[in-house]
Amino acid sequence: MANNMIQWRPIIIGTIIAVILSVLSMLSSGLLTADFLLAGIAVGFIVGAKIKDGAINGTIMGVIGAVIFLIILVIIYAAQGYGSLITSILSYLVIYVVADIILAIVGGVLGSVIRAEIKETPVQE
Repeated sequence: MANNMIQWRPIIIGTIIAVILSVLSMLSSGLLTADFLLAGIAVGFIVGAKIKDGAINGTIMGVIGAVIFLIILVIIYAAQGYGSLITSILSYLVIYVVADIILAIVGGVLGSVIRAEIKETPVQE
């Protein structure tokens, strides 16, 4: 049953979208934006009209994407000369990881609701 709920193709697509948008926004503006929310919406929309499936797939996408993004950020910060400050910066980055996961979950639920509204079917919990 859990195999039907987890759909790897949308998770992989969402992870790629989230990581690329996050790295680009971080490099261009230095700010971390709600890119995981957008990717979560895409994942939830692709998965279907069940809120539970959108939340589960959004969570998996958020965890995978956030860990990949954290590794990229640590590499970028080390390359910029912040290697000695990585331990103090890491606690700051963990907050971003948690926020990205929460945004991905919310995005997955929103994407499922949007899909249900477009299909004009009732939202299934």
